Amino acid sequence: MAPTSPLKAVCFDMDGVIVDSEPVHYEADRLAMAAHNVKFTFENKKANYIGRTVQGTMFELAEVHEIPDPERLLQERQDIFLKLIGTQLALRDGLRELLTALSERSVPCALVTSGSRWYIDNVFDRFELRPFFAGMIGVEDVSAHKPLPDPYLAGARLLGVDPESCLAVEDSTAGVASAKAAGMYCIAAPSEMTLDADLSAADMRVESFHQLDSKRLDSLFGAK
Repeated sequence: MAPTSPLKAVCFDMDGVIVDSEPVHYEADRLAMAAHNVKFTFENKKANYIGRTVQGTMFELAEVHEIPDPERLLQERQDIFLKLIGTQLALRDGLRELLTALSERSVPCALVTSGSRWYIDNVFDRFELRPFFAGMIGVEDVSAHKPLPDPYLAGARLLGVDPESCLAVEDSTAGVASAKAAGMYCIAAPSEMTLDADLSAADMRVESFHQLDSKRLDSLFGAK
């Protein structure tokens, strides 16, 4: 279903959308919990923690498994994650081509993520993404997080557009809920870990960014 009027801007999620990072996040979670003799399963990650903040995930796991120092657990997990992303992180297929096409149409883009600034900087510097983005909303920039609308409302303000004129690109149930609660048009682009997630609230679903070709972009943003 196309929007009723041309959209003016795009807000991209990061994990699972910009980078194929959810398996790396799971491995960091798993290893951190294993160090405390807790088995953290892939099924638990998919069912309960995709799209949520790392801090929220670690603090909840610390409470559930009676780990006495959640701040230390969080730091242990982040240290593991930093080592893993040095070798295991890659852009989503077709993402750079999509960003280039949006740039050629002069469509401004923002990042709206539950990730921390150090992680955003690491990804954007490594893959040279800064020229494509007008700004970034990370976990430190809002007090309420996905699935609440606050991150995407902040993204619209950053871009200077009404939320109703903005496209959100998401891969998780929490992210889609956040975008729709903010009033945005939402495309679900599931990653490998969210293929079976409930993304039915999205306005459109694509399995690959290559599906967002010139004709599809015309239907979203108007003809070039």
